Amino acid sequence: MIMIDIHSHILPGMDDGSKNVEESLQILKLMAEQGIDRVAATPHFYASLSGESPEEFLIRRNTAEEMLRERIKNEEGLPQIFCGAEVKYFRGMSGVEDLKKLTLQGTELLLVEMPFEKWSDKVIKEVLSLNENLDVIPVLAHIERYFSYQKNLDWIYDFKKEGILMQMNAEYILGAFSSRKALKLINNYAIDFLGSDTHNMTNRKPNLGPAIQKIERKADEEIIDRFLHYEQTYSPRG
Repeated sequence: MIMIDIHSHILPGMDDGSKNVEESLQILKLMAEQGIDRVAATPHFYASLSGESPEEFLIRRNTAEEMLRERIKNEEGLPQIFCGAEVKYFRGMSGVEDLKKLTLQGTELLLVEMPFEKWSDKVIKEVLSLNENLDVIPVLAHIERYFSYQKNLDWIYDFKKEGILMQMNAEYILGAFSSRKALKLINNYAIDFLGSDTHNMTNRKPNLGPAIQKIERKADEEIIDRFLHYEQTYSPRG
């Protein structure tokens, strides 16, 4: 049984996540206590806001990753780290070949943050074109944050029919008012990946372990097995 956190901001100084290597280490230790085996480091990539290219982003990411790995090289029992990015949607992204370099390490999965508004047909077409044009598999990050902007939840299943995958944050599963809806979506096979989206050790701490425990109590055994073994298909290779 391997537990994977597919969405986190643990690389030091990359974005609004971990401030330094010491906080990153604290985050990793708490993840280990919760039973997390692997964690994707997915710092924000804001092409339209910063004007940063994927290549420039990767230079920064590699530097942050090296700093963290140097700090934890003598630590034992921490989750295995693999890198990617949380790519904020921007117009024309399906034509940017270098976005392929931001997929989760060893996979074709590209974590995409959608606009926080009602999506136009152009936005939907752009995302659907990622697979065809770049040969990547889009994974929509923290899908629960888009619910209030869309008319209903049919878009989830429409996207999934086109090969788009869905990631839900642990916070939504643990929420007093959202838990029932989260578990219904999970039991209806709407969710492909889980993530903590952890940013720090204060108000956005690691919480995937408790969320998995709740799923184990409430979800079908087949669903649980699917979440805890999806590394067979999607985890880093090699």
